[in-house]
Amino acid sequence: MGQARIARARVDVCAAGLAGDVAARYLTGAGVRGLRVQSALIASAARAVDPAVEVTVATLAAEDTGERFDLREPAARELARGSHLALDALLNAIRGTE
Repeated sequence: MGQARIARARVDVCAAGLAGDVAARYLTGAGVRGLRVQSALIASAARAVDPAVEVTVATLAAEDTGERFDLREPAARELARGSHLALDALLNAIRGTE
């Protein structure tokens, strides 16, 4: 049942750059079938994981989750932020609150 909900989920990836790339790849790898992303580069990253994923490029409002990661390296912070966004979206999909 959880995997079916994930497959039906349509997720807005409201992050750009590395965080958006990581979130899109994780969500696609987990089986999300539809994404809205902020750039063609992020769309390409998702399609690299699964060419069948439906990806739309749209202007999305950046979402500040309030999460702050105590990491010195900016790339590590962005990776953590993208992972956190993906996990939140997956939990919402499983709970049926996406």
